[in-house]
Amino acid sequence: MSCKLVRRHLGAFVDQELDPATQVEFERHLETCVGCQEHLLFEASFREQTREAISGVKAPEHLWERTINRLDEIDEAREDSKLLMQAGPMRWRHAWPIAAAAVALLVLGGVVGLPQSARYQGASMLQDVVNLHSQGLPSDVPTEQPQEVARYFRGKTPFPVRPAEFEEQGMKLVGARYIKFGAKPAAALYYVHGGRRVTLLVFQDPRLVDSAQRTHVGGRELYYHNVGRRVVTIRQQDGLNYAFFGDLERPILFQLAANARVAH
Repeated sequence: MSCKLVRRHLGAFVDQELDPATQVEFERHLETCVGCQEHLLFEASFREQTREAISGVKAPEHLWERTINRLDEIDEAREDSKLLMQAGPMRWRHAWPIAAAAVALLVLGGVVGLPQSARYQGASMLQDVVNLHSQGLPSDVPTEQPQEVARYFRGKTPFPVRPAEFEEQGMKLVGARYIKFGAKPAAALYYVHGGRRVTLLVFQDPRLVDSAQRTHVGGRELYYHNVGRRVVTIRQQDGLNYAFFGDLERPILFQLAANARVAH
């Protein structure tokens, strides 16, 4: 893989918009190419600074609502028709934060952004959670042993990563992957529940819950975001956030988040 190709699509790599096979090829190239590593650092830093720069300005609420609703309708229509969406650089639904800001600039004719900075940031990061699960990227450490996962992340994340344990008999750890979430180190833990995939994202950034709805399940406080017909459930414990997303019914995801043993 050439440096020219890698650098052309670094934005898609940072946003995890590449298909799994291409993502792995990019990672292998970046492991040995110092020049592309420098470009990667710039790309990640640029995206983070862009998020921060536009987080304090506002656009009309109706523009925000119409944009999000329309994009959700498109995603649901594609899901209903079972169309295979090949991951490519900056897909529309996954690139909506940038697109929405651009629409606001064109329509209003001024320097404007999305309303409610916490909501904007949380929604952007929420889409990253959904993308991560949907892409099905391979595990860096394919294992059923929590100890191996903990050893793998030692030194890679600023917090200890210990896979959650569950009372449910059908919930099984199958691997884990190191990722960047909001330009910060995070851990994606992969599970299988009754033959269906579940992704558990462990991270420190609190923005994902700033605009989330709250509920209590089994005496445990949980946060959640609706994503089309599905839901991302979030549990906070010991300064860490645990975001659950999977091919499961809503009640099961809430129950898993409430019952998970995640104490450190």
